[in-house]
Amino acid sequence: MNTLAHSHPINPRKWLTLFAMTGSLCMILLDTTVVGVALPAIQTDLAITPLQLQWVINAYVLVLASFVAVGGRAADAFGRVPVFLAGVTLFALASVWCGLANSGAQLVAARVLQGLGAAIMQPASASLVVNSFAPGERGKAMAVYAGIPMLFLAAGPVIGGAITQYANWRWNFWLNIPIALVSIALTWIARPVDARAPKRGNDFVGALLLLTSLPLFVWGLMEGSERGWNSPAITGALLIGSILLPIFVWWEKKHPSPLLAVNLFADPAIAIDAAILFATQFAMTGLVIYGSIYAQSVLLFDPLKAGASLLPMLAPIIIVIHFAGRLYDRVGVRKPAIIGTFLCVIGMALQAIAAELANYPLLATGMLILGTGIGFVMSPVNTDSMSRVPPAQRGQVSGLVQTLRQIGGSLGVAVVGSAILLSHDGAIEQRVQQVLPQEQRAAARELLQQASKGNHAAIAELANNSQLQIIEREVLSHSVANGWWLCTAALAGAFIAATRLRSMAHSAHIQARS
Repeated sequence: MNTLAHSHPINPRKWLTLFAMTGSLCMILLDTTVVGVALPAIQTDLAITPLQLQWVINAYVLVLASFVAVGGRAADAFGRVPVFLAGVTLFALASVWCGLANSGAQLVAARVLQGLGAAIMQPASASLVVNSFAPGERGKAMAVYAGIPMLFLAAGPVIGGAITQYANWRWNFWLNIPIALVSIALTWIARPVDARAPKRGNDFVGALLLLTSLPLFVWGLMEGSERGWNSPAITGALLIGSILLPIFVWWEKKHPSPLLAVNLFADPAIAIDAAILFATQFAMTGLVIYGSIYAQSVLLFDPLKAGASLLPMLAPIIIVIHFAGRLYDRVGVRKPAIIGTFLCVIGMALQAIAAELANYPLLATGMLILGTGIGFVMSPVNTDSMSRVPPAQRGQVSGLVQTLRQIGGSLGVAVVGSAILLSHDGAIEQRVQQVLPQEQRAAARELLQQASKGNHAAIAELANNSQLQIIEREVLSHSVANGWWLCTAALAGAFIAATRLRSMAHSAHIQARS
C-alpha cells in the first residue's frame, strides 16, 4: 500500500475544526460511561427491570459498534461535513429524549438513537481533523482530538456521580446539548477541508451481514448470563453471529465497493493499529463501567466518591498524551505504542490484584500507571492508521479502525460483565459453604443471588444482615478481579501486537514526513 504523503489544502481555521471535532468525540465517549453511576437512580425513578437497566448501557455501545462502519461509508459518499453535522444533530436530539424518557423502553430506544448519531459523526470527525493538518502536525492535533475525549471517558463516572447526587440523573444526558451546539457552530465557521471520495457502488449485502451478525453475536454475549447459556435464543444468536461475521469479511474482500474496506488490513500496520485500539477499548470500557460499581458495592463509596475514585487515571492522560503526540511526530508509532501497552498491562494487573484485596491505594496506583499507558497509546496509534492512506480514503480507514475499536468496547462490557457474573455465582456457592451452617446455606444463596440481580426486596433484606453483606463484598471483589484479569490479558495482546510495528512503522513515518 502506498504510504507516501498526499498533498491537500490545509484548513486555515484548522484549530476551530479541531475544537469542533474534539467536542463531538467528548460527547461520544462521555455517554459510554457517564450513565453507570446513575443506574440505581434511573431504576428507582423509572421502575425498570434489571435487564432493561443493562440495556441502558449496552444499547448505546452495541449500536455504535455496529453502525460506525456505515458512518464511515456515508462520510465518503456524501462528504464529511454534512454527515458530521447530521450525526451531531441526531445525537443532540436523542440526548433530549433520553432526559425526557418516562419509561425504560423509551430510554433504551433513545440510547439506540444516540448510538446511531455517534456512529455517523465519529468517522467523519476523525477524517476532518487529519485532513486539516499537515503530516508533521497530525500527531499533535490527534493528541488533542483523542486525548481530551479520553478524559471524558474516564471522567464520566465522576461527572455522572456529581450530577446524580446533587441534581438529577436526566442532566447526564442534557449536558450534551451545549457541547453539540458549540460543535455545530464551530464547524460552520471553520469550513473544514472535505476531501470527498469518488462515487462508489452500494454494498447492501455487506450492510445486512454486518448489521445482523455483530448485534446478534454481542447480544448473545450480553444476554447469556441473564437468560442462560443453554437458552436456544442465546445459542442461536451466538451461532448465527459466529457464522455470519466471517461471511461478512469474505464478502467485503471480494466486493468492488465494500462497506468496510477490510482489504486495508493488507497493510499489516493498519491491522496492528486496529488490534491495539480494540484491546485498549476492551479494557478501558470494562474497567470504567464496572469500576464505579465496584467502588460503590465493595468500597462502599457514595456516587460522587465512586466517580472520583477513578481520578488517578486522569492526570497522567492529560500530561502524557500531548507528549506522545509530539513523540510520534519525531519517531513514529512503534516506541510510544510499546511503552504505552506495556504500562497498560502493568497498571491493569495491579488493579486486578487490588480488586481482590479491596485495597484502594493499590488500585489507585494501578490506575495511575494505566492512565500513563493510555496516554502513550491512543493518539499515536489513531494518527498512524489514518496517515497511511490518501485523504480520500481516510473515511474508509477511520470506519474500519473505529469499528474494531467500538467492537472492543462492546465486547468489553459483554465479556467482562459475563465473567464477573459467572464468577459471582460460583463464588457465592463457595463462600456460603465455607462460612454458613448447612441449614442456612440455601436461603443465603438465594438472597445473595437475587440481590445481585437488583431485586429490591432482597437488597433491603441484605441491608439488615451484616454477615451476608461481608460475604457479598468478598464475592464481588473476587468476581471483579477475574473480570479485570481478562482486561489484562487483552492488553497483553496489544503489547505483543505493538512489538510487531518495528520496521514498517519507521519507514511509513519517514515517508509521511517527506
